[in-house]
Amino acid sequence: MVKQGDVPKVSFIIPARNEEKFVEDCLQSLLSLDYPKEKVEIIFAEGNSSDRTREILERYAERHDNVKIFDNPTGNTAIGRNICIEHATGEMLMDFSAHTVAPKNLLKVLVPKLSSQPEDVAGVGCSNVSPEKQNFVGKVSGAAFLGFMAGSGIFMQNTVFEEERFVEHMAFTLYRREVFDKVGLFDPDFWCGQDAELDIRVKKAGYKILYTPEVQVKHYKRQTARALFRQMYRYGIARAKMIKKHPDTMKIFHLLPSLFIGGVILLLILWMLAIIPLVFLLILGLIYLILCFISTAMVSRNPLIIVSSVFFYLLITIGYGLGFIRGTVYGKL
Repeated sequence: MVKQGDVPKVSFIIPARNEEKFVEDCLQSLLSLDYPKEKVEIIFAEGNSSDRTREILERYAERHDNVKIFDNPTGNTAIGRNICIEHATGEMLMDFSAHTVAPKNLLKVLVPKLSSQPEDVAGVGCSNVSPEKQNFVGKVSGAAFLGFMAGSGIFMQNTVFEEERFVEHMAFTLYRREVFDKVGLFDPDFWCGQDAELDIRVKKAGYKILYTPEVQVKHYKRQTARALFRQMYRYGIARAKMIKKHPDTMKIFHLLPSLFIGGVILLLILWMLAIIPLVFLLILGLIYLILCFISTAMVSRNPLIIVSSVFFYLLITIGYGLGFIRGTVYGKL
């Protein structure tokens, strides 16, 4: 156990809504951290859950005085994070998720790393991996997010680097508290993607975000294909809104899913008009299949996951692409 000494207090910022399947594992991991208990504050903004999330949180709050619950009647994740920040007393703030499990050494790694950095480093983040007991949908989507056909660039927070480096965004980041005083809180217009939008403002304010490979959290992915599609659709809307708010952040890979949808529709029209032969479409489809298999095989050796990933790449791409189109035309989530 790390000795208390002069180590900074850390507040975990956790919005939660309908997380009964995962929130207990999350809490158990945070209460077991190799860090002085008096220096760990676990704050939940509970968003009117319709399951047992509130009951579980209250049970833990009764037994542990460093677990705190505040109401978030809107259910808005960004507002929930802001509620947590407003009640936080820590010198460092850890952006976290109720469906994530922390390793014991999470703060033992991140706190000294951030403390040793110059003041222009706003935070230190780490990657996330899927837990072993993740269901099949979660395992396949987790592999897909790590593959070059879906993960790289668009979903930077899912990328696993082998070396320490500065990045544009990390989903699980320990921030200096004063950063929020300078750049403001999470934007409530972003029901999802608000952490990525915050990091845009963080970088524009002259700060850097450091990634470390020395620790990883375990993050449960969506448990059904429908939930994953909905998540990707909302991510697409959020990215389009981010580009509207920060036009200088647009990159070509943000457009690729929407261009993919448009390209498929165009090719089908050209085939129906007998302008291109069916064999041309079949060759393109075969190339797509091969790329999907290679992408997944680079991160998983499970044949069933590799084969199934084709459907999930399509689901991720189409969901994100349609969301991006909608967000471009009409940005409200």
